[in-house]
Amino acid sequence: MSASTREKQAFLADGMLIVVAIALAKLVLHCVFNNRYGYFRDEFDYMACGDHLAWGYVDQPPLLPFLVKIGRLALGDSLRSIRFFPALASSVAVIQAAVLARELGGRQFALLLAAVTVAVAPQYLSNGSLLTTNCLEPLLWMGCVYFAILAIKRNDPCYWLWFGVLAGIGMEEKYSIAVLGFGIVVGLLLTEQRRVLANKWLWLGGVAAFLIFLPNLVWKLQHHWPFVQLMRNIKASGRDVALSPFQYFAQQMLLLHPFTAPIWIAGLIALLFSQRLKPYRMLGWCYLVAFAVFVVLKGKKLGCWASQQAAEKLEICVRACLPACRNCP
Repeated sequence: MSASTREKQAFLADGMLIVVAIALAKLVLHCVFNNRYGYFRDEFDYMACGDHLAWGYVDQPPLLPFLVKIGRLALGDSLRSIRFFPALASSVAVIQAAVLARELGGRQFALLLAAVTVAVAPQYLSNGSLLTTNCLEPLLWMGCVYFAILAIKRNDPCYWLWFGVLAGIGMEEKYSIAVLGFGIVVGLLLTEQRRVLANKWLWLGGVAAFLIFLPNLVWKLQHHWPFVQLMRNIKASGRDVALSPFQYFAQQMLLLHPFTAPIWIAGLIALLFSQRLKPYRMLGWCYLVAFAVFVVLKGKKLGCWASQQAAEKLEICVRACLPACRNCP
């Protein structure tokens, strides 16, 4: 048996084959029903930006318009075509959650629970049904968290470089991923993993993220920071809706489905207090930091394009931890 065959079989072990089937079913569901709702107004914006490719735009970084351009050239302009990438990304997020659960020690039940929890979350069903800047966030956030987990689990700081690469790509998709980076740094400072801050690979990851983000940053400088001006105008227009921490938390529960709330809440508690998950405690602190940042920045109401989305992506990773803690003290 070849090494590639053994690796493939190992990946599909412990219920991962069922997880892949769930992800494929989700993809088919989106592809079948994604033409039932007409063009969302923002989708016209992304398509127009894709027709005028640049290193930046007033209201967004350049990655999504670039992908929209590729998708339209390959698949056309139909609703199913322009929403294929969101559907694919939302489906892959199911597999990513299961992979994270396995890296944290979970077996078949853990993988299936993480996958189903993500698959039924209303917010991620929405992400797979519309072309928005939120559609790629779960992949990028969970990808960064995945490399952070590997860096700790395998005691290999080289993974921090890949963390930085994904974070840089994330900055070209939506700026909210900077909150994840900030949360990770705070989490490292508050835990025994703070020694990582002195490792060259973490700093090289930061350099990689900056270099990938640099073209968009230069574009902003050349155009006098239009995104900042846009945010100021939105704030002045009264579109921001201030929520109390309790209201914000309650909204998180609705967006991720009330029935699954006990799963990810218990996962968060396990990250913060379980001895078995102590090496990954920085992820628990990272969630709390992200939550606090978005509350302070007035994360917006359900249905808005708010940066609130970013905190929810980290909760996918948190909820995947719970099944892995079945033997936690």
